[in-house]
Amino acid sequence: MRIKKIWEDHQGRFNSTEPTDDKEITLWVEMKRLFEPNTDDTLWKHQRYIHDPLKWRLYDTCGVHHVSTERGIDIFMLVEKEYPLSKGVLTLMLVNKLLVEQHSEMANELLRKIFIQANRPRQ
Repeated sequence: MRIKKIWEDHQGRFNSTEPTDDKEITLWVEMKRLFEPNTDDTLWKHQRYIHDPLKWRLYDTCGVHHVSTERGIDIFMLVEKEYPLSKGVLTLMLVNKLLVEQHSEMANELLRKIFIQANRPRQ
């Protein structure tokens, strides 16, 4: 997978050096969120500020889905991973429906996974 290769390249680079400019820092933060979700990350902590309207898209060529809000919050997630999403955000995603170019098995599986996650009792 192309995104995984980019992550591995950047991970190796940033393990030995610090990101130097804003674009590198932004890329590093987003890639880290994509591959190593952490419940202490600011994005996951501030989910209560994510409200309707939002858009939920699937990019099936790279296996990434994307939630964006009008306030400028963007969450990129790998289809095969589970992320620390709140029940409220999961419900909003399902209510606003997944936008896809064409229906696929990946889209059906993602919808099924998000539905199950949204209906799971919280511990």
